[in-house]
Amino acid sequence: MSQVHAEGADARALSEVDRLFATLDGVRVSTALGEWSSRIQGIHADGPYLWVQLSHDDQDAQSVVLRLPRDTTVGDLIRALEAVRFDEESATVVRV
Repeated sequence: MSQVHAEGADARALSEVDRLFATLDGVRVSTALGEWSSRIQGIHADGPYLWVQLSHDDQDAQSVVLRLPRDTTVGDLIRALEAVRFDEESATVVRV
């Protein structure tokens, strides 16, 4: 998992987007279909939602978008990542 180091700043000073990036980028996800590592391509905060585009390992062409309510828990994020599939039949937007 990625870590964010900000000299002279404590974790509360990090933005919501920075915390989400630090939480999700590089996470190893194990599913019945195998293991993959998340790579964050972008995060957008919009009203009550955070939109996170992530790819499968370093495969930029294989990406999905998570639509996260701002009160999403870490458990919700883990379940969402475990549900992500990178195939032609999978949804491109996963609503959490």
